[in-house]
Amino acid sequence: MKLLYTKRSPYARKVKVIALEKNIALDLIDEDLQKKSQRLLDANPLGKVPTLILDNGTPVFDSPVICQYLDGLNDKAVMIPREPGERMEVLKWEAFADDLMTTAINLYMEKVRHPQDFHQDFTANMEKNILSAYAYIEKDLSKLKKFDLASIAVASAIGYVHFRLPHLKVQGVLAKWFEEISKRPSMAQTMPVA
Repeated sequence: MKLLYTKRSPYARKVKVIALEKNIALDLIDEDLQKKSQRLLDANPLGKVPTLILDNGTPVFDSPVICQYLDGLNDKAVMIPREPGERMEVLKWEAFADDLMTTAINLYMEKVRHPQDFHQDFTANMEKNILSAYAYIEKDLSKLKKFDLASIAVASAIGYVHFRLPHLKVQGVLAKWFEEISKRPSMAQTMPVA
């Protein structure tokens, strides 16, 4: 299988961590989203990453669907529980983390596109949302003790914020949790890079 991704994508990071934990080999193809390859556009007309291309050529997108697909391939290190209540809780955390990723990306892109005259109310609101998300995560941190898709997604979101918006790094108990989870080999190997 081929994974079309970028080294900076927090969404692709979730997929790569799942694959590493489940010992699933992926042929990683780093895409340039400024000059989208025909391969990416053929697989995903929106040109978004991550996009997984199965061995039979079938494309799979986006990250929540890819993570569920990979988790179902074997029972080594189950990342999404099979029991409905536990499953819903993990998928809820993944959705929350994905929204945190989107918020961070929107904030970063606003500052990149308009470095001198970015929309101050918009950026202040996005920063407030990120800090609110941190408070929510810290309040329910006990729900992220198990290493599964929930904790992977949250750590990937925080890792992206640290990478792109270092002035918004986590503090206190949440910082300690993030430091510990970041030591796990699959998380350390997938840290975002420029």
